[in-house]
Amino acid sequence: MIDDLIVYRAALQYALVFGTSAWAFARGDGPEKSVGLVLSGMIIAFQLATWLLPASLTYGEVIPVYLAIDLSVFIAFTPIAMRANRIYPLWLLAAQLIALLMHFQRDLFPSIEPLAYYALTHGPSWVQTFAFLGGMIAHRRRLRRFGSYRSWKTSSVRS
Repeated sequence: MIDDLIVYRAALQYALVFGTSAWAFARGDGPEKSVGLVLSGMIIAFQLATWLLPASLTYGEVIPVYLAIDLSVFIAFTPIAMRANRIYPLWLLAAQLIALLMHFQRDLFPSIEPLAYYALTHGPSWVQTFAFLGGMIAHRRRLRRFGSYRSWKTSSVRS
């Protein structure tokens, strides 16, 4: 069974993200829909890039297309995390920051093992997948328990 999880880990993750995104569009509010759109878009962009890139490309060097995707996702998550009346988008943003910074680390320190580069650019997406799923579950639970509440912060706290 563990061997099957390893072989089908990407398909499992994609199913979790697309399934949670569909749930978010059916039962979520603005932040959940925005996150679902960004995560689904990230997967689609990654798959297109993987399909279009040459097969000889390795993780021995920075892959500019993946850097561009990670930077775009970071930029997309920033306003969601700052404005959403939720905690889980901050986890999404933090995980994306790890993936984004790893590209720069790889460029600064070429001696980093390709496996470490791969793990630290792809691994945070699992954190994002489970944070999104957990955030959607928490949102639905809050709605059942307390009723409707604001999706977005309307203003910042004055200091």
